[in-house]
Amino acid sequence: MKKASHIQAIPKIILDTRRELKSESRTEDPVYPLKLRITWNRQRRYYKATSIALTEAEWIKIVDGKRLSREQREILEEIQVIESQASTVIKGLGSFSFDKFKEAFFIDHSIDRNSVYEAFDGYISQLKKEGRTSTAVCYNCALNSLKQFRSSLLFSDVTPSFLEAYEEEMLEEGRSQNTIGIYLRSLRAIMNKAKSQGIIDEESYPFGRKNHGKYQVPASQNVKKALTREEIQKIKDYSPEPGSRSDRAKDFWLFAYFTNGLNVTDIAYLKWENIDYEADMIRFVRKKTERANKGRKKAISAVLMDFTKQVIEKYKTDQNDQTDYVFPILKPSMTPAQVYRKIQDFTTTINKGMRVIAQELEINKKVTTYAARHSHATILLKSGASLEMIGENLGHTTLKTTQNYIASFDDETKKEMASYL
Repeated sequence: MKKASHIQAIPKIILDTRRELKSESRTEDPVYPLKLRITWNRQRRYYKATSIALTEAEWIKIVDGKRLSREQREILEEIQVIESQASTVIKGLGSFSFDKFKEAFFIDHSIDRNSVYEAFDGYISQLKKEGRTSTAVCYNCALNSLKQFRSSLLFSDVTPSFLEAYEEEMLEEGRSQNTIGIYLRSLRAIMNKAKSQGIIDEESYPFGRKNHGKYQVPASQNVKKALTREEIQKIKDYSPEPGSRSDRAKDFWLFAYFTNGLNVTDIAYLKWENIDYEADMIRFVRKKTERANKGRKKAISAVLMDFTKQVIEKYKTDQNDQTDYVFPILKPSMTPAQVYRKIQDFTTTINKGMRVIAQELEINKKVTTYAARHSHATILLKSGASLEMIGENLGHTTLKTTQNYIASFDDETKKEMASYL
């Protein structure tokens, strides 16, 4: 007997007679929708892949395929195209699951499947429904940038020469390689979906190695510059006006630094169940990796130091339940869009406050919330910590992620680390 993962899933368009549709019109006979039925491992799932609805008599006529009218031939052709595309997706999945098929097959079949921009719109809508507002914003920025370059765009238009022209235009407008890379990686993800759905083939796929005649997305040139121990001590010793923006910024910046370089999103989502006073530890799963690593969520443990305890005590919410947020940044009733705006505003507040502090302390570096995370990693590395330990602190799921992170250190830091060899 074959294992379930090796059983071929079978796609078939059927007339779904389980639910009658309201007919405004052409016949008194009941009308039913066409559905894409996927059969796999003795299980069936039904998907809406077309808006066509027919009577049973019309369906039998089309399936028979003889003496069809022009309209009936067009319906039959659409059915065949959908089944063919579904077969292509199934073959490209490797190991099959209904969830993997649904994600790969559906951007939105109510749209023009050849339009890059409509594919973007469909995926952005999906991201918003899933509450992934930050990612949706990123894809929307990429979409707007591409629209400024070309008002309409088909998948067949996206060639290596098109991508090179877009990159050149962006550079002339003064955009950084980092921004260009972010936008093009978003486009590449949309192209990958189109390829998995059979909209484009491997030969037409434009991304890859430059020496293979493909377009290579420019690598990030973001060189990270960390603060030194001395600079961090200056921030600790700084005394802003109590209750001021600088006071709040200092507290949460150092809170992030001391708790494994925690980012603002994770600080906002901290709940009382994450705080273990008995063990003097904070334990949590990063929001960034929570969705990507379902089933093997990696918890991060950060030492609960005296300073971080003081920050919690200073800003904490009333604890009615273990699932209450520790800090009064978010509310359970907020929508994903409201959460996104709140975290963005809070991040901006911290960064503005830290900019003032850095100027007063004559620290000539960008002291942002991200700098807290990077400084935490850099000082650990300089202290002799292993890559494995640093990766665990930062919540990296693989050693390669940590190695790539370290590779972006500034030259001064690399030279200092080399002196320890």
